[in-house]
Amino acid sequence: MHMREHGKMKKIVYGFSGTAVLALALTGCGSQKEETAETKPIQTVHATLLTVTESDVQGNYMASGTVKALLNSTLSSKVMGRIETVKVREGDVVRKGQVLLTIDPRELQASVAIADANYGASVAGVSNAKTAVEMESKTSRARIAQAEAQVSIAQAALKVAEAKRDLAKAGPRPQEVAQSHIAVVQAQSNLKLAKLELDRVRKLVNDGALARREQDLAQNRYDLVKGQLDAALQGEKIALEGTRSQDLRAAEEGVAQARAALTQAKTGVLQAKASAMQVEVRQKEVLVAGAQVKQAVAAAQSARVGLAYTSIVAPFDGRVTARLVDPGVMANPGSPMMTVEGGEFRLEAAVPESVIGYLKLGNNIKVSVDSLGAGTIDAKVSEITPQGDTTSHSFTVKLSLLRSVGIKSGMFGRANIPTAFKKQIQIPSSATWVTSGLNYVFAVDSEGIARLRIVTLGDSNGDKVTVLSGLSKGDRIVVGNRESVTDGAKIEGN
Repeated sequence: MHMREHGKMKKIVYGFSGTAVLALALTGCGSQKEETAETKPIQTVHATLLTVTESDVQGNYMASGTVKALLNSTLSSKVMGRIETVKVREGDVVRKGQVLLTIDPRELQASVAIADANYGASVAGVSNAKTAVEMESKTSRARIAQAEAQVSIAQAALKVAEAKRDLAKAGPRPQEVAQSHIAVVQAQSNLKLAKLELDRVRKLVNDGALARREQDLAQNRYDLVKGQLDAALQGEKIALEGTRSQDLRAAEEGVAQARAALTQAKTGVLQAKASAMQVEVRQKEVLVAGAQVKQAVAAAQSARVGLAYTSIVAPFDGRVTARLVDPGVMANPGSPMMTVEGGEFRLEAAVPESVIGYLKLGNNIKVSVDSLGAGTIDAKVSEITPQGDTTSHSFTVKLSLLRSVGIKSGMFGRANIPTAFKKQIQIPSSATWVTSGLNYVFAVDSEGIARLRIVTLGDSNGDKVTVLSGLSKGDRIVVGNRESVTDGAKIEGN
C-alpha cells in the first residue's frame, strides 16, 4: 500500500510545475531516492555547465518619477470683466503671443480716454504757468525800474524845494534868481522824463505786460512833476519879485512835500522788489504743472497696460492642457482660466541622498516609460535641486528626454542611475525560467545530480541577469540543453 501511494506521488511530481517539484523534494521522505531508483533508473543528460563566479558589476538605482513639460503656466486675468471669446481648446498647439481669450474692453477703453484728456489738460497747465512766469518777470522788472526812477525824481524835487526855501529865507539875489531859473530848467527836465515814463507805461499796459495800476502810478508821477515845474516857475517869479511871508511858508511846505514824496518813492522800490518774489512762486507753479504732466503720462500708460490685459496671449510655444472658462463667464483677477505647457519633456524623479552623489549635470541616463512599452529613452541630467526633502531625505532630479514621440505630461517613468561597482553573481538569462512567479535554475551537486533551485534575480544586463540570492560562488548550474534536464537527472557535460 505504501509503495502504491508513493508511486502515485511520484507521478504527480513529474506532472506538476517546478514549484511543486521543489516542495516535494524538500518534504519527501528519506527513502524517496531508493524508491525512485527502484521504479525508474536515473536519467543521464548531456548539458553545458557553468561554474558560478563573482564579478565586478556596476550597480544601479531605479528612480521612479513623472514626466513633466519644461514650461508650465497657469493663465489668469489681471482685470475684472466678462469673457467675450475663448479661441482654443485642450490639446491645441499655440504660438507665443497668440491670443487665447479676450475680455470685454469697454470700461478700460473709457479709462484710457479719461487719462488722455487729463494729459492734455496738464500740458495746457504747463504752458499757462510758463506764460504767467514770463509776464510776471517782465512786470516785476518794469515795476522796480519805475520805482527807482520815482526815487530819483523825488530826490531831485527835494533838492529843488530846499533850494527854494533857502532862497526865500535869504531874499532875492542875483544868484537866487539864477538858481530859480535852474530849478525851472530842472523841473522841465523832470517833467520831460516823467512824460517819457508815462508813455512807456501806457504802451506796456496796452501790450498786456503791465497792469492798469502801473499806468495810474505813472500818471500820478507825471502830475507831481508837472506841479513841481509850476512850483519852480512860481519860485522864479518870486525871486524876481522878492520874498514875501506867504512865499516863505510855501517854500517850507514844498520841502515837506518833497521829503514825503521821496519817502513814498523809496517805499515803492521796496514794494516793487517784494513783488518780484512772485516770480519764484510762478516758477514753482511751473514745476508743479510739469509734475502733473508726468503723473498724467503715467496714468495714461497704466490705463493702456490695463487695456492690454483684456487679451490673454500664449506666453510661449506649446500646448493647451486645460481650458477652465467659457464665453460669458466673469473673469476675476488671479482666477485660473487656462493652462499651457511647452518646451521639452523632462522626467522628474526623487533620488535618495545616498545616490545623488553619482549624478552630475550633463550625465547621460537611460529612462524607461511604462506606457511606451519595452525599450529605453536617452536622457540627460539637466537640473538637480540644491535642497532635499527634510522628511524623505531625497532630492528632485530633472532629466531632459532626448525623444518626445508618444510622450505626454503625467506619464510614469523610471531612470536607471548607475552607481558604484560591487561583487555580484551574473548568469546567462537562458539558464533561468519563471514558474508560478518564482525563478528557477538547475544546480548540479558534487555527485553530478541536477536539482531545482529557487533564485532571486536582480536587473538584467544584455543576455545576463544578476542573481541576488539562491546561488553562491563555486556552484555549478546548467546553461546549455536545459530543456532536456529534469530534477534528479545525472548530468554529464563540461
